[in-house]
Amino acid sequence: MSPRSAMLADSPPVVVRAELLNSVPIEGVEIEPYVLIQFPNGQSRQVNDDDDSVLFKWLRCEYTASSDTQDGPKTCIMTGKAATMQCLLPDVTFEVNGQIYTHEQAYFASVDEFSKAWQFHKRHLRESDAPKPRRQDPSRDFVNVWQEIGQTRVYVPQKQDVGRILKLECTPISQNGLYTGKAVSAESAEVMPAPRLPPVRQMIEVPSPPNSFDPRPGKATFKVMSYNCLADIYATPQVYPYTPAWALSWNYRKRNLLREILSYKPDVLALQEVQCDHYKEFLEPEFRAAGYEGVYKQKTRESMGQDGKMDGCAILYKKSRFNLVEKHALEFNHVALSRAKQFKSDKALQCLLKDNVALVLVLEMSQGGQGVGPNGRVCVATTHIYQNQGFPNVKIWQVMTLVRELEKFTVPRQLPLVLTGDLNSQQDSAVYEFLQRNCVNGNHAELQDDSAGILDTAELRHGLSLRDSYTILGKDYYSNFTGSFVGVLDYIWHTFDRLRVTRILEQIDHDTLTAYTALPSPQYSSDHIALMTEFELSPPPR
Repeated sequence: MSPRSAMLADSPPVVVRAELLNSVPIEGVEIEPYVLIQFPNGQSRQVNDDDDSVLFKWLRCEYTASSDTQDGPKTCIMTGKAATMQCLLPDVTFEVNGQIYTHEQAYFASVDEFSKAWQFHKRHLRESDAPKPRRQDPSRDFVNVWQEIGQTRVYVPQKQDVGRILKLECTPISQNGLYTGKAVSAESAEVMPAPRLPPVRQMIEVPSPPNSFDPRPGKATFKVMSYNCLADIYATPQVYPYTPAWALSWNYRKRNLLREILSYKPDVLALQEVQCDHYKEFLEPEFRAAGYEGVYKQKTRESMGQDGKMDGCAILYKKSRFNLVEKHALEFNHVALSRAKQFKSDKALQCLLKDNVALVLVLEMSQGGQGVGPNGRVCVATTHIYQNQGFPNVKIWQVMTLVRELEKFTVPRQLPLVLTGDLNSQQDSAVYEFLQRNCVNGNHAELQDDSAGILDTAELRHGLSLRDSYTILGKDYYSNFTGSFVGVLDYIWHTFDRLRVTRILEQIDHDTLTAYTALPSPQYSSDHIALMTEFELSPPPR
C-alpha cells in the first residue's frame, strides 16, 4: 500500500449533511435519514443501509420535572399524578373535562396518559406555518437526558417514544475502521401517537335475483378487491394541501395501505397506481409474506427506465386459494401502433399513445395446493384508463379495446370474467354505457367531440354479459373522494352466467371521509376507496 493509500485508509470521511426526512415522526412509521458524506479524495455520496462508513446512534430525550421553584411541582392533566413529560408543540391545546390546557400547561404522568389526551387535542395553525417545537423551557428545571435506543440507519418510533424528541448521531469512520471523525446530529420534533384506526368496514349481503336458484352443487366463493393505491409520484402537497405532510409520505402510507388491504382478507387483489420501485422493494415482499403471489405490469413510458418511478397495475392472489394458469399484459400503445393504418390521420395515433396498460390473469381454484380443474378457473383483469377528462374518446377506445380482447379470450373457453380497475369514468359516461348495455348510443355527449377521428372505424359494441357488482348501491356511493372531486371512477364488473355477487364491501361513512377534510388522510392513505366483491362461482352448464 502506498503512503497516500494508507493515509486515505486512515482518514475518516466528513459528514457534510444529516437530516431526518420525516417532518413529524409518528409512532410505528420508520424515520429515514438523509446523510451525505465526503471522502478525503473529494468524492461524495449518500449513505445507504449497506454503507459501513458511518456509525449511527439513535437517542430519545427523557424529560424530568422533579422541581420547579417558580410555580411548584407539575401534575398530569389527566390523572393528577406527578408529571414526567410535557407537550412542547406551541400550537396545541387540550380540552380535558371541560377545561382547556395550552401546551405550557399540558403535563403528563406517562406516555399512556399523553396518548389518551391526544384524542382531545386541537391544532391552531397549519402544520407548515407552525414554529419549531421548543426544546426546553429555561425558566423551569427540566433536564434533558438522552437514552440510546438504536444503532441502525432507519428507526421506527415505538410507543415509549411518543411525546419525546429523538436524535440521530452520525459518526464517520475510516476505511480501516480504526479512526472516527466528528459526529453530526439531527433532532426530530416530538413523536406523535399513531392515528386511530378507522371504523371496520363490513361486507353487505346482496340478495339473490328472483328465480336465480341454482340447485347444482359445488359452488365456491371468493373475494376480489380493486384499489387505486395513489402512487407516491402523484401524492404531493400541491394536489392534496389538506393532508398533513407526514400522512402523504410513502413511509407512512405504505404501512397504512398494507394494513388496510390485509384487514379485508381478499382472495384476489387488483391494484392500480402501484409504483414500480415500491412494488419490488416493499409491496411484493410484504404480500408474499402474507401468503400472496402476484404479477406486475408497469406503464410503457420507456424514457423513465425499467426501474424508474413509473406506476402500473398488479394482480395478486392468495396461494392457498388459487394457482396461476396464464398471465397476459395488454399495452394500449402497442395496440394503437399496430392499427396505425386504420386511422385517417397521425393525430389520432398521437392521441392514443398514453402509456396505459391492462393485466389479465387466469386463476384456478385449488384445494391442498392442487388445482380443481378447468371448471374452477376464472379470468381476472385490471386496468387504469387514461385520466384526462378532456379525452373521453381515448377512454372509450381503451375500454373497447380491452373488452373486445377479453371477449375473444374468454367466450370460446367459457371462462367467467371479473373486470376491475380505475376506469376514470363516471356512471353517466360512454364507458359505463358501453360496458352495461354492450354498446353505446352514437348520440352520447362524450362521443360528439372526436376531431382526431379515433372512433371513426371503431365498432362500439361487445358480446360479454357484464354487470357492475356495486349496482345495489346505485349512485349513492363514492370510489374517489378528494377536495376537488367526489364520485365513482372505480369498478368491479363481472360476467353473470357463472358468477353471482353474494356480498360487497360497504361504503365508508361520510363522517370518516371528512374527518380530515377529504382523502388521502391519516386513516386512509389513498384518494380512492377500496372496493371488494364476494362472488359465488357455479359450474358451467352441462
